[in-house]
Amino acid sequence: MSQHPHGPGGPRRPGGGQPPHLPGGPGPGLVPPRPPMTPQLRLLLRLTLLSLGVSVANGLVEAAAGPSTLPGMEDVVRVPGLPGGGLAAAVTLFGVVLTAALYALVWFPLRDQLQWGWVLGLVFCSLAVLGDVFDLAVYLLGGHLLPGLSTVVLVAVNVVWLVAASRPGVRAALR
Repeated sequence: MSQHPHGPGGPRRPGGGQPPHLPGGPGPGLVPPRPPMTPQLRLLLRLTLLSLGVSVANGLVEAAAGPSTLPGMEDVVRVPGLPGGGLAAAVTLFGVVLTAALYALVWFPLRDQLQWGWVLGLVFCSLAVLGDVFDLAVYLLGGHLLPGLSTVVLVAVNVVWLVAASRPGVRAALR
């Protein structure tokens, strides 16, 4: 005889069968309905792609402008015995691939309206703005105006992204 309060087999569902299972979850549960996509979230998705494009373009401008250091620090970043051109191209390619992967970590969850993608985007974007402001100071002190200008554009796009991400319509569309 079963000791379960609902009889043998446990509680019954009105329609019969097993309760729905959350993907990756340890047991039965209900999948929450997806909230409607808001215009603010659509804007944030477009700004994410714009930021990706500007970031890649900024990386290419920085690579084409050559190494940028503070005056008197040129020897610190030079590696004896390594050719500069091939190494610079490999580092630039690696940077573009890494940048695209990090943006994908934000864009795809945002597209699926998952809150963790929004949180990750806030963290990445905030860190990027802080790092880019430091880069901007280095470029301007070193006299590198073109990379400085492209970095200003990147900072502006990322600040707009942060402002758009803080809109209530974005949070309302996430689950």
